[in-house]
Amino acid sequence: MNSTDLSTLKILVIDNEAHMRTLIIRVLSDLGVKSVMEAEDGNFGLEAVRRSRGEFDIIICDLDMPELDGFGFVKALRQSPNPKHKDIPVLIVSGHGDMANIQEVVKAGIHGFVTKPISRQSLELRLTAALNSPPIDPTRLKK
Repeated sequence: MNSTDLSTLKILVIDNEAHMRTLIIRVLSDLGVKSVMEAEDGNFGLEAVRRSRGEFDIIICDLDMPELDGFGFVKALRQSPNPKHKDIPVLIVSGHGDMANIQEVVKAGIHGFVTKPISRQSLELRLTAALNSPPIDPTRLKK
């Protein structure tokens, strides 16, 4: 696999379903990640980013959540007046793989997309790619 050292990463996991947060955190732990915070929706996620002063290496965020969903979270993050917040890579997780949802959130500025159910291999692959690449170019998506 990729030689990216995941053990030093500081990751924020945002999902309204506690069992999904637990699953993602367990997979991250299996991958060697030691520092993970969690939030139950986009509003709590934005507050966690503000409190951390933008020190997360990457954010893993569910797309479909009540209150502030993943799309709204990414838009708010990218519009933040704090440049550290704007540049945090975001990996979106969703049970829906349809292109309309993916295209909209890609336009907001994400670095990767993982479709549920999440496997260790898919999360590691997408996480590593997101950490080592610029945001996805919306013009390169297939329609």
